[in-house]
Amino acid sequence: MKKITKLGCASLASILLLTGCSGSDNNGNGSGDYGGIKTINTPDSFEGNAADINSDRSDVQLKSGDTYAVITIRGYGEITCKLYPEAAPEGVQNFIDLANSGYYTGKDIHRVVKDFMMQGGSANGDGMSTDSDPSFNVEYNSKMRHYYGALCYANAGGINGSQFYIVNNKGFSDVNKSSFDSQLTQLDSLISEINGYIAEAANDDEKAYYQSYLDYYNSMRSTTASNIRALEERTDDMTAKYKEVGGTPFLDGGYTVFGQTVSGFDVIDKISEVEVELQSSGSEESHPVQKIIIESVEIKTAE
Repeated sequence: MKKITKLGCASLASILLLTGCSGSDNNGNGSGDYGGIKTINTPDSFEGNAADINSDRSDVQLKSGDTYAVITIRGYGEITCKLYPEAAPEGVQNFIDLANSGYYTGKDIHRVVKDFMMQGGSANGDGMSTDSDPSFNVEYNSKMRHYYGALCYANAGGINGSQFYIVNNKGFSDVNKSSFDSQLTQLDSLISEINGYIAEAANDDEKAYYQSYLDYYNSMRSTTASNIRALEERTDDMTAKYKEVGGTPFLDGGYTVFGQTVSGFDVIDKISEVEVELQSSGSEESHPVQKIIIESVEIKTAE
């Protein structure tokens, strides 16, 4: 079999930043450049999560009827996040169902990267997905952004599961559209190359081998195209909010933002400072030396 060489490991790392480490293919029912990423439209009156984080990251008062989650981290305290079912209906319902079933109780925060995010909720605390995990597509709403404190789903190949992350970056470094354009060009070239290999495959096993790569890179292309879309749809007000509160704008479009921290910012900050070591797989120093345990996730409605 020919080796697939046009896109190196360094480039891949820059494209895929937050995964659930699953081997699942993207079999969503989306269409066009965005693959299985679902576009969720909301009325003009919907303000997104920008309306629920203050410039000084102080507590935000929830409105009557708001659905929210209280994430209690053992030894650290509570993080309260407002949920947005209108912007991520499937993602919010999945989170509510998992929380109400007690799934998150005792699960680890297995990954902490200062000035980026904290991630948890994997079945075995190792960041790997399992066959029993939920499986549904990324939901994108243009008004939901990766501001500091945003609650989002990690995904693998465009498929969400149980793992979530909370953005902990207080700074702002803007997105360079040319880097996304370059990634898209690289991926298009690689996809074309693999299609050629599939056409020349000597047998079904060889064809299946190349098809697995094609599925993977097609999913990456969908994510990158959606990253570009999100950048193009970002308003001046959204940029101003990023500058005020911080966040990770380069993730917009590729991941489901379904909640926003409204209190417990001090807990996020404390967790961001924990000592970390190398993950068991890979070279990233992000695995907490001391276990960080989710005590509970409770779903409530504001009165």
